[in-house]
Amino acid sequence: MSAMTHLLQLAGEVGGDHLRRLGILPAPLPEPDELHLQAVMDWLRRAVQNGKGGVSSHYDLLRGRWRNPFPETTGYIIPTFFDYYHRVKDPYFFEAAVRLTDWLGEVQLENGACMQGAYDERQGPNPPIIFNTGQNIFGFLRAFNETGKEAYLDRAIKAGDFLVHSTDEKGVFNRYLHHQIPHAYNARTAWALLELHRVTGKPDYRRVALANLDWTVSRQQGNGWFADCHFKPGEYPNTHGIAYTLRGLLESYRIVGEPAYLKAVERTSETLLALVESGRPLYAFWDADWQNRGKYFKLLKGRYICLTGNVQLAIIWLRLFSTVRAEPRLLCAANRLIDEVKGHHDIHSPHPGIRGGVKGSFPITGAYSFLKYPNWAAKFLADALMLRLVSAKL
Repeated sequence: MSAMTHLLQLAGEVGGDHLRRLGILPAPLPEPDELHLQAVMDWLRRAVQNGKGGVSSHYDLLRGRWRNPFPETTGYIIPTFFDYYHRVKDPYFFEAAVRLTDWLGEVQLENGACMQGAYDERQGPNPPIIFNTGQNIFGFLRAFNETGKEAYLDRAIKAGDFLVHSTDEKGVFNRYLHHQIPHAYNARTAWALLELHRVTGKPDYRRVALANLDWTVSRQQGNGWFADCHFKPGEYPNTHGIAYTLRGLLESYRIVGEPAYLKAVERTSETLLALVESGRPLYAFWDADWQNRGKYFKLLKGRYICLTGNVQLAIIWLRLFSTVRAEPRLLCAANRLIDEVKGHHDIHSPHPGIRGGVKGSFPITGAYSFLKYPNWAAKFLADALMLRLVSAKL
């Protein structure tokens, strides 16, 4: 691609976002869910093809290229590929999921951990990190369940043992933390350990999972806001991290039946549901009083949407609706957020890095994943669409 062609595409994408945001241009009309699902899975296929063994972390609009593979998200994209294979019976997605699992095993650290950040074969592995290791367990376990290959279970056990040995005397993670600070969203890592316990029966996995889930619940305020739910020091929690936290608590409740975990999910959901039902945008960053905040880009005053976080919340509410209580407002709010993300999901662009991808933020100049199409945003939109399509048949 010539530099001039790339600059024109960049200007068109950013300019179009702002014009639609201002109402000067209409948002593209969403197509049926099946077409959006096919487009986002085709984008993920291209992310694999450009991922050097794993899944490319994102398409970088500013630089005009796919970036290095991301072991963390490759781990939880593997189940999405298996789910889509079972839906459409395209063998590519089964075979790709197996290849991705093999690659994940190749880059797994000797101590069983997953490295932080993207993998660069020229520089070698990065240091280990707790959250990413939990996400790899999801991939290893699903590949084991699909193929029966014991080597994948061995990889999951190795990762689980690393997590067990990275705790304090109470069983709470205290080492290898992102930016060396505690994170409520490691509830999702605890969920991975509970899944591993279901397969192996090893009590340490359950013990450490429950210790971290209990710690997460202790960080919740009465209004549903979680302390220690941010990614970086000095940053407010965003909807992406909040949704990680809620999903970990919800799925853990479904495994162990602890009412406190469900109550925590419902408390936060009540606040977020009210925000969605008010008709106002569900912005990215939130302070302890549920006031919108944004550390960067004062011109926008934090008033941009984290599309990833919004579609993750939709998944949580669809899961609540289908497995816990069939309350119509859960379904209505979930549908609204999915349709909102679909409205910003370009499935007709001639550009392979844009077509079917999901912007990190809307507008794409928001601070979260600035000018990027991250693979995890695509993964969660695919999961939400598949869940909604299944729910519609019930």
